[in-house]
Amino acid sequence: MAKFSFKDFRTRYRALSLLNLAGAGISFLAIAALLIIAQRPAYAQQDAFRRAVELSQAGKAHDAELAWRQLAQTHPQNAEVHLGLGMALAQQGSLPEAAREYRKALTLNPKLRGVSFNLGLAEFKQGNFAAAIKPLAAAAKENPQDKRSGLLIGMSYFGLHNYAKAAPYLQEAAAAQPSNLELHNVLAQSCLWSAQYACAMAEYEAILKADPDSVQAHMLLGQALDSLDKRTEAIAELETAARIAPHEPNVHFELGYLYFTNHDYEHAAPQFELELKNNPDHAQALTYLGDIKIRNNDDKAAETLLSRAIQLQKNIRLAYFDLGMIYAKQKRNPEAIKAFLRAEELDPKEPDAHYRLGRIYMEQGQKQKADLEFAKTKDLHNKTTESLIQKVTGSAGVPQQQP
Repeated sequence: MAKFSFKDFRTRYRALSLLNLAGAGISFLAIAALLIIAQRPAYAQQDAFRRAVELSQAGKAHDAELAWRQLAQTHPQNAEVHLGLGMALAQQGSLPEAAREYRKALTLNPKLRGVSFNLGLAEFKQGNFAAAIKPLAAAAKENPQDKRSGLLIGMSYFGLHNYAKAAPYLQEAAAAQPSNLELHNVLAQSCLWSAQYACAMAEYEAILKADPDSVQAHMLLGQALDSLDKRTEAIAELETAARIAPHEPNVHFELGYLYFTNHDYEHAAPQFELELKNNPDHAQALTYLGDIKIRNNDDKAAETLLSRAIQLQKNIRLAYFDLGMIYAKQKRNPEAIKAFLRAEELDPKEPDAHYRLGRIYMEQGQKQKADLEFAKTKDLHNKTTESLIQKVTGSAGVPQQQP
């Protein structure tokens, strides 16, 4: 069973709103199939069957369920009966039971039209994205003209955070709906998060052409541009986003981070302050503003900011390293060692904490420990600055692909 999360809910909600399906989630193809079946000679004389179909068609889900259950008792090997019961259950939101009935129907008659789509939809609406893909793929093959299956497959991969696989399905769906900005936004996110930057930029530019004030499009286009080393253009996009929606979460942090990576601390600091005005508990903004305070020799303010950042989020390496620098300067060596060791633990391949630890150990006369840290420093090289998308995804978490 898939674990639900807010992101899972958003994935399902977005897909179902894109499909513009009724809450019942019944496939019209399956309803049509049952109506045709009801007219066959074998069923035409069965009043109970015709009555169950009529109740399903009329949307009387509870009454239809009772009718189908009676038929299931007398005709347990009838695939159409299990399909009808599954649809009645789905109408009432009993999706796990509905899925079980659809699977029974497929076992009895793998070629019964409409079942695969209903099964895939039932699994999708439960957040069981991996389980939804196979029946949806069968539904797409069964009825290539119905594009809903492909869209749901794309959204299932999106829900599984497998953006590379989601993108081609979403591209096909978006091509058929050029004015659907929400769909194009989901496609753009899939392209961005799978490092298909040309695709992401094309989608965001198309969104902005239709809606120049789309804040999310400006922000995510900024991430794509930064990943392509177009820092100036990326800053321009974030500046536009901040101007349109100054209270948008993360907009000032992302802009501040781009200034910070350009070593433009004068412009970075006010952006981090604005982010903290919107959200005083933004741990990353606290960290980078604290780092700037150290650069400006305001260690007291920096320590307050960095300590607060660590209280909020325990895995920000820079916060521990900067606190270690402050403690070392103040000769608070036990605290400095603890902070640098934590920085090393969070990223052993970054050389600066090893070097600072080596210096403290040397001052304390612990030559063996110092030599070990200095040796590690020689083997490491400073890593390149993280791109904006790496920073954003590392802190907020562009969701990682599920196993």
